[in-house]
Order: sequence, then structure tokens, then C-alpha cells
Amino acid sequence: MNIFDEIIERHNTESYKWDFFNDPADTIPMPVADMDFRAPEPVLQALREVTEHGVMGYSIVPEELGEVLQKRLENLYGWKTEKDWFVWIPGLVPALTATCKAIGEATDAIITPIPVYHPFHLAPKWVGKTLQTFPMKLENNRWTFDFEALEANITENTKLFMLCNPHNPAGTVFTKAELERLADICAKHNIVICSDEIHCDLILDETKPHIPIAGLSQTAADLTITLMAPSKTFNIAGLGFQ
Repeated sequence: MNIFDEIIERHNTESYKWDFFNDPADTIPMPVADMDFRAPEPVLQALREVTEHGVMGYSIVPEELGEVLQKRLENLYGWKTEKDWFVWIPGLVPALTATCKAIGEATDAIITPIPVYHPFHLAPKWVGKTLQTFPMKLENNRWTFDFEALEANITENTKLFMLCNPHNPAGTVFTKAELERLADICAKHNIVICSDEIHCDLILDETKPHIPIAGLSQTAADLTITLMAPSKTFNIAGLGFQ
């Protein structure tokens, strides 16, 4: 039996996904993005080593971790990075919020397409900034950007574009041409891009590779903050490691 065949009972384990509604018979908790599979054995073994050591003190980020991430980004996406670019944070939503707070002034605005992952709508308001939205459009049974609507909704106060790539919830894997056009528009208007790419390892169609928008060009890299994590890939969201 492999991990994808094993059924693990999660009711009554304080699972946010399965115990929040306290209705095991009728509720399918689709909105909560953790999987009902065991984490990979190497991850579990690493956790055993920590718990068996017995001391849960403050830790530093191992030098090797940055090197591993550099190699992974280059091997998977051809994206060359520097270790001093990496910032280790406890979660995606805190990162979205911190980015919304850091970019622009209190009177500035943040734009994002709709539909999109719900915290994209909440984070700007949490830091007292204005949320702007524009609609995506359905083309050939695929959701993509309406670039005309985007430019129509940009104002002089728009300082941040919040991108979800691959897109949540539409599932769109954006093409190089789409990302290049988005980067060009943001560069023209001096808008920073915050790109949530935590689902990048879960693309199952080999003809649709993930493209980090920051890896397109130096121009795109200079205006992009990229958010990645092992949480979705290895089903370890509860560890709070991004």
C-alpha cells in the first residue's frame, strides 16, 4: 500500500478541516487546503529526529537549506537565485499581510483579480489599504487575465499587484506570454508584484510547466516578491514553514 491508498481517519483529531463543522456525515470540507495523505517518510523521519532529541528550543536556519532551495529552483524552473534573497516566514497569509503593509503608503491601493484566494481580499484591509479588483475572463474553458480590465482599474495609487500563480481557485497555469504581459503592465505603472506560487509543485499536466514570474527577466525579478512553500507539496501546512 502506498500513501495514496491509505485512508486515515482525521475526525476528532482537532483537525480544522474535519472537526470545524462537527458534522462528519454531511460535510465535505473542500475549502481547507490540506490533503488526507501522510507526509512523505523523509519528512516524518526528520520530525522524529527532532522530537527524539527532546529539546524544542529556538533554532537557526541551516545554511544548507538555502543551497537546497537554490538548486531546486534552478533544476525545476531554470531560475537562478541568490541565498540572500530568501526570507523564511511562518506562513503564506502572514507573508501576504506583511507585503501589503510594506509596499506603498497608507493611502495607496492594492489590486488583484477576481476570483482569487480569499485572503487576497482581506490582507489589504487588515493593513488599512484600499483593495482594487478586476474580473478574470473565461476563454476556451480556461480562466485568464482580462488585461484591458486590469489597466482600466489601475490608478495612480495602485502600488501592488497580488498574483496567484498557479491560480487558486481557477487552477490556471499561466503561460509565459500571459506572465510577460502582466509584468510589462506592472513595470509600466511602477507596480510591485506579490506572487503566491505555493501550488507550483502540484501541476500534473507535463505540457503546462510552472513559470515563476520573477524568473522571466531582470525587470520582472526587480519588481517581484515570490512566495513559495513546501506546505502544499508535502502536506505539511500545519508546521507553519514557508
